[in-house]
Amino acid sequence: MSGKLLSLDLSGDIGWATFDITRPKHDRVHFGTLPWRGQGHAAIAGKFMDWLHDFYSVERWDAMAWEEPWLQPGDTVDKMKILIGLPIIACGFANSERHKMPFTTVTPKEVKKRMAGRQDAKKPDVIKGCWDCGWKVGTDHEADACGVALVAYRRIWPAKAAA
Repeated sequence: MSGKLLSLDLSGDIGWATFDITRPKHDRVHFGTLPWRGQGHAAIAGKFMDWLHDFYSVERWDAMAWEEPWLQPGDTVDKMKILIGLPIIACGFANSERHKMPFTTVTPKEVKKRMAGRQDAKKPDVIKGCWDCGWKVGTDHEADACGVALVAYRRIWPAKAAA
């Protein structure tokens, strides 16, 4: 087991990051955004499932983490299906007989605290925290996925994180 983690920010647009502390510092983190917002919950769920399998076939990670859904008053039914459904798909992937790997969730407040130093930070603060680490994220989804990675890695592999 290398200690490679896939971390996710699950919403209409999905932010992802791979984090591997065993790699040289300049090559530990890779990230991107899957721009699917507005395509409806069924299309996004299907694309996400396909992407997980396709990406795993080339990246092979050892654990997964994702940001817990943050439901708000006024969210549409379709948005709620995305925010609840995508974590269920991720959990099913990580816990399947084919993959069986450790996984965890991270709260939005934990991401904000880790990346910006305070739980009430705004999205630009989290993006700045990534840039301060040398990670030139292009979206808040990528920034959130990077923050999820840092919190989750320590939770899943405390001995590796301390090394």
